[in-house]
Amino acid sequence: MRDLQSVAVPAEIPGLVTFAPGRGDLPCVKLQHSCGSTAEVYLYGANVVSWKQPTPGGEEVLYVRPDAVFDKSKPISGGIPHCFPVFGPAPAPMAQHGFARQSDWTVSNTSADQQPDERDPEVELVLTDNEYTRSMWPHAFKAVYAVTLHGELLRTDLRIINTGDKPFEFTAALHTYIEVLDINKATVKGLKDLEYLDKVKDPKNPQKQKEDRELIKFTGPTDSVYMKARDYVELDVGTGAAVSISSSGWEDVVVWSPWEAMKECYQKFACVENAKFNSPAVVQPGESWRAQQEFAVIDL
Repeated sequence: MRDLQSVAVPAEIPGLVTFAPGRGDLPCVKLQHSCGSTAEVYLYGANVVSWKQPTPGGEEVLYVRPDAVFDKSKPISGGIPHCFPVFGPAPAPMAQHGFARQSDWTVSNTSADQQPDERDPEVELVLTDNEYTRSMWPHAFKAVYAVTLHGELLRTDLRIINTGDKPFEFTAALHTYIEVLDINKATVKGLKDLEYLDKVKDPKNPQKQKEDRELIKFTGPTDSVYMKARDYVELDVGTGAAVSISSSGWEDVVVWSPWEAMKECYQKFACVENAKFNSPAVVQPGESWRAQQEFAVIDL
C-alpha cells in the first residue's frame, strides 16, 4: 500500500467517502452516493478514473486506456486527467499538458452535505507549488479541486489561487475520456457555428475553421479546439444515451480522437473536454480563477 498513510483516515465518512489502495496500490478516494452512483479519484494527478451509474453492475461512463500504467512513471491515461499550467506542448523541461497530472495531490477536506434529503459525497484535493513545480513554472500557487456526486451526476470544481506576489497566466483543461459503444456511432452536439482550431495537421500552427455541423461525427483523427464555446455540450455514445457536460468558467471545448494511432482502443472512447486555452487565464496576487463542470447521462 503506497503513501496511504498520508491520507487523513479520520476524514472518511463511512459508506460515502472512503480511502483504499487503487490500481498499483496508489491512494484512491471512493465516493458512493445513496442512489448507487460511485466515483474513484486517485491522488496521483487528482484523476477521476471511474464514474459509474446506479445500474445493475454499475455502468461505467469514463474510459481508461488499456496502455494506462499506475506506477507514477507517467500520467494515468484515461479518466479525467488535469492539464495545468499548460494545455498542449510545454516549454522544456515541463512535459506536455503540464505537471498537475503527474503530481501527488493531498486530501484537504471531505464532506457529505444534505442536498436536501440525500447526502452528496465530496472530496477536495489540493496541489501547492513545491521545488518540483517551481523548477518548471516559477510561480506560487494553490490548486483546489473538488469532486462531488450529486445523485447520478458528477461535479468538478477547480480553483487556481495565486499565493505569490506577482501575476501569472496559464492554460488548462480537464481531458475527459468518455466510453462509447463505437467511435463510428458517436457524435458531438452543441458546437455548431463556433470557430475552432484544427490541430490535426500542424498542432503548432492550427487552421482556424467554422463549424457548420449540427452533429459532429468522428471519421478520422480529430483534435479540435472550439473557442468561446457554450456552456453545454453532449456526446452521443451510441447506446441510445448521451453524456452531457454543463460548465461555467471554462471558455473552450476540445474534441479529440487519436483514431488509428491507438488501434487497440480508439473505437471505444472519445474525449470531449472543457478547456481554458484560446485566451490564457491571468491571475493577480491574492486572487483566483474558478471553473466548474457537471456531467450527466441522459436518454436520447
